[in-house]
Amino acid sequence: MAGRRNQGRATAPGRGGMRRAVGLRRTGVTTVLVTVVMLVLVTAGSQAYFSDTAEGSAVSSGSPALTIRDLTVAGRSEGRVVDHGEPYEVRFTVVNDGGAPWRGNLTLFDHVDTDSGADLGERGVVLAWPGSTPRSDIAQAVGAGDYSTATVIGPNTSDTGAMPGASPATTGQAVDLPEFTLGAGQQRSFTFRVVVLSNRLDAGGEGMSRLAEDSGAVATPLRFGVLARNTGTAGTRTSARSGGRGRIVDAHVRMRVNTPPELRAAGANTGPFLGQVGGDQATDGYLRALVRATDAEDDPDGDGEKLEGSISWTSDFDPDTAGEWSARYTVTDSAGASAEPVTVAGETWTFVKIVTGRDHTLALDSTGRVWTWGRASGGRLGSGDAGDGGVPTLLPTFDGGDDAARVVDIAAGARSSYAVTADGRVWAWGRDDHGLGNGSTRSDHPAAFDLPEPAAQISAGHHTTGAVTTGGNVYAWGENTHGQVGDGTTADRDTPVAVDVSGVEQLSMGHRAGAAITGDGGLHTWGSDGHGLLGDGTDSHGDTANPPTRVDPRGAGYSMVSMGRLHALAITGEGVVHGWGHDGAHRIGGSGDRDEPTALGLDEYGPARHVTAGYDRSWVTLSDGRLVTAGANEHGELFTGAGSAHGFDTATDVHANSVVMAAGGRDSAHVLPVDGHVYSVGRNDHHQLGDGTTTSTTKSVKWGFDPPSVP
Repeated sequence: MAGRRNQGRATAPGRGGMRRAVGLRRTGVTTVLVTVVMLVLVTAGSQAYFSDTAEGSAVSSGSPALTIRDLTVAGRSEGRVVDHGEPYEVRFTVVNDGGAPWRGNLTLFDHVDTDSGADLGERGVVLAWPGSTPRSDIAQAVGAGDYSTATVIGPNTSDTGAMPGASPATTGQAVDLPEFTLGAGQQRSFTFRVVVLSNRLDAGGEGMSRLAEDSGAVATPLRFGVLARNTGTAGTRTSARSGGRGRIVDAHVRMRVNTPPELRAAGANTGPFLGQVGGDQATDGYLRALVRATDAEDDPDGDGEKLEGSISWTSDFDPDTAGEWSARYTVTDSAGASAEPVTVAGETWTFVKIVTGRDHTLALDSTGRVWTWGRASGGRLGSGDAGDGGVPTLLPTFDGGDDAARVVDIAAGARSSYAVTADGRVWAWGRDDHGLGNGSTRSDHPAAFDLPEPAAQISAGHHTTGAVTTGGNVYAWGENTHGQVGDGTTADRDTPVAVDVSGVEQLSMGHRAGAAITGDGGLHTWGSDGHGLLGDGTDSHGDTANPPTRVDPRGAGYSMVSMGRLHALAITGEGVVHGWGHDGAHRIGGSGDRDEPTALGLDEYGPARHVTAGYDRSWVTLSDGRLVTAGANEHGELFTGAGSAHGFDTATDVHANSVVMAAGGRDSAHVLPVDGHVYSVGRNDHHQLGDGTTTSTTKSVKWGFDPPSVP
């Protein structure tokens, strides 16, 4: 799409080329886990007890014979901030200052204050590897969720139960390490690489293989420790706290663990209607609402309102340009932790074409969906509902979800409707006693059929329809009383037959004749020549089966043609409007019938870009978006208010500006401006205007389309 690049940061003014971040207020606890590494020595068979040693101490106290010294995390004894999922080196030294050897084991455990929340082992996992393990191996294991090479403290490890003597009371989970012996006067250094994952791991049959869904950790004070347990011949040591069975020594170091926030798509509408979120503030608000950032530690309800930090995005979203877009989001919380980036894609859309039957209308949007409204009899709306359609209603058959089923063109007959999808199939519904093209005469829902070649374009007259294939050939069906099918006969066709014209780029089927523009700008017509409708310079042929004939005079080089009931309009490559046929009700300007394409004197208005020839009216859309109209005007169909028929004049209706195209039924008319909405005038007894009422009007009303809500 031709959209501008949008880089979002709320603290930065403006739009294009800037990066934006949206701050989110945090009112809860900080986004870190407090982790304290402790080492404790007790005798065999005793329970774990905790001393009153102050947090932050790097050297143990308690037993005069055994000490734990120089405890550090990533080289620091306190104040270390570590990241969730990253490996950090834990070092400490166990020294035996006694006169006898000591034998025992170390137990890794974690615990939290019981009045603060559950164990980390229940909400996450602590992983410990030997200090010699390469960081790359650890990173690979963590990334793959494979913890088979680590010592794991998590949901599957044993619960230590209550720990008497702890202040405050604690519970924990523990894993024993192999026994070792420390001789009298000796010391031994230990090194681990420790990773803290603060999200719950799946504790099912697959073990610690993956993070469980919807299980964010809540911030609670955490202590991760090492328990030394005597199992050898060094004898028991006296402990006043444990009734003489053990003496406590410990050392701990404080560290914080940053848990990344989560960033995910919010499931909001990523397909806004054209201009629906226009303007810098509305656009920024819309883009921000498409994602949800949460920090499970500080925002357990997941509403994203307590995260402190910023969300940033880079996007090519442009609310004023229809087409596909994408936005890449990143988020960083106040502690510096970042979530994995998220990409959100969408498509801004609008309506690109409207066509009318006698009393019903179809609209095609830029995503390939079809909307219908108006008279419903005969199944022409395609919904299967017998009641008239008061407002535009999406046709379920074409929901835009499948690229192959996206509609690329639409057409409407008197009581029938047609569509061509991207896969080249033709779809028909409604009623036409002369044939819908699939061998039937009625269908309440769209029914598909195939031409000998994939279809690319479709056009329908009163009871005759034609399609252009991807190869530029034409197939037609329906009423053929005047030879308007184009096969050189007057026999009705209920299935498609080939028309002898090739290289076609645009087709228009009228009530009694057909016309086509070829790639070289040539104008070809066929069918009835009454009132000079074939435009070949004579009307002597009468209502006979005239085959396709090239009739463009003086090599005008046409870009568009529209065949009405008894007249036709065409635009040259320079934007000059030509007309021919019957001039009743001044439909081609009021200067009389024309039997060949003739300039209609609209040069003073400027070049044209679209023409529509209706029952007995003409609508010309100029390149600057103004609308010029002529013909019958009993119900205000010319957008000039109610009045008598008149020649070409500029439409005065307030909505007849910035027009992309116009279309008209038997007694109603519609304009499609650049804002994508449809404005209508005329009779409304069968909801032809689509505004939800049956009130006819000579002043345009906006249809009842209600764009889907956006954040």
